[in-house]
Amino acid sequence: MKLNDINLNNLKVVIFDFDDTLAIHKDREFSKHRSESEENFINFYLNAYMNPNYFYDEIEPCTRSETLYNLIKKLRNKNIKMYCLSAMKFSFHLKAKQSFINKHYGEDIEVISTSLQELKLKGVKIIQKINNCNLDEILFIDDRQDVIELLNQNRVKAVVVNDIEEAL
Repeated sequence: MKLNDINLNNLKVVIFDFDDTLAIHKDREFSKHRSESEENFINFYLNAYMNPNYFYDEIEPCTRSETLYNLIKKLRNKNIKMYCLSAMKFSFHLKAKQSFINKHYGEDIEVISTSLQELKLKGVKIIQKINNCNLDEILFIDDRQDVIELLNQNRVKAVVVNDIEEAL
């Protein structure tokens, strides 16, 4: 599915992934580096928990996606509800993710976590119930093709973030 195939006027909810979707990591190997040793792993989550207000700006530097920032402004003008659904091993960096989004996109996008990428489908269905809408009124944007395919196979409009950059 491509963004050009979707009428934004028919959407009630848009859900974004975090890593390499809303937050573009400057270190492309970020997840590999934090898993190189137990010390790196623990320090990553400790730093995120202790320093949420600047973790993704200074410690694990990320930039916002200008393409998605511009899309989010359009979605806001259409009063479309937005969420970030991020797969996380732990919630120690949930506040850091929320802080990054608040700072770089605005304070109206709530971060919710799943423990596995595969649970994003169930997360979408819970968000559907919260917003009392149909699955076809939801758009999901992620950088992972496997997540996009899983959602599309289950009647959720989902597009890979690169397709949005091409469409806009």
